Amino acid sequence: MKSTLSLSFIVIGLWLYSCQVTAHFLAFFPEKQVIDTGDSRQLHFPIIFTHPSTLGPTMSIVRPVSAGYIINETRVDLTDELEAVVRGSETSWRLNVNLRRPGTYTFYANQAPYLDPIEEVVITQYAKVVVDVFAALGQWQSPLGTPVEIIPLTRPFALWTNSLFTGRVLADGQPAANVSVEIEYYNDSGVTLPSDAWNFLEVRTNAMGEFSVVLPREGWWGIAALVPDKTLFTFEGKQYHHERAGVIWLQTLDMK
Repeated sequence: MKSTLSLSFIVIGLWLYSCQVTAHFLAFFPEKQVIDTGDSRQLHFPIIFTHPSTLGPTMSIVRPVSAGYIINETRVDLTDELEAVVRGSETSWRLNVNLRRPGTYTFYANQAPYLDPIEEVVITQYAKVVVDVFAALGQWQSPLGTPVEIIPLTRPFALWTNSLFTGRVLADGQPAANVSVEIEYYNDSGVTLPSDAWNFLEVRTNAMGEFSVVLPREGWWGIAALVPDKTLFTFEGKQYHHERAGVIWLQTLDMK
């Protein structure tokens, strides 16, 4: 019995450790990032808080604070159209959008503060994805004005595999120097990771808040800029450190 209990604690400990070393990401992207003639104009955006490289665990989240899109500097709020998706004890969300005209849309979903009980930190993520409809090739640097945001310096759609992506991290509207940027592959193609160290790539921004990364596989990539809040965050009557993250999602395709 004693050895069985010890083994159980080891297994649980390894599971918890695995959760800690894998990055949290607010996954937010549709079926395609570039919509061409003949494609459906009905897009579905799952909003899931998970670890993309392992496709789990998925963490239950409350309704996002806001969601919508910007096109040609016009903001459209779709928060009221969010739909809950309940699987067992886990709740995620979904946004369904019918695109009626060509353009370059910056979609966003802003997470409500989430308490990670393992790390004892409150996490808030601001996710976005740029969708181009019918080769509009319009404005793709539209700022959302979130507390932390990645402004693309490389066009953030129609990317080939192995493209170099460069972005600038803004925190409270100012370039964020020497902050951590985590890059994680949404592993729905079943890539085998050698160990937990391979779950995500990490770079740091330069003095101008800029970073670059190569995206080496076809599929969706999440890029999260992590900026700790300067003040403690009060959650359910208790104070915690607060990690804010600006997230952008990119899709790469192989040349064939």
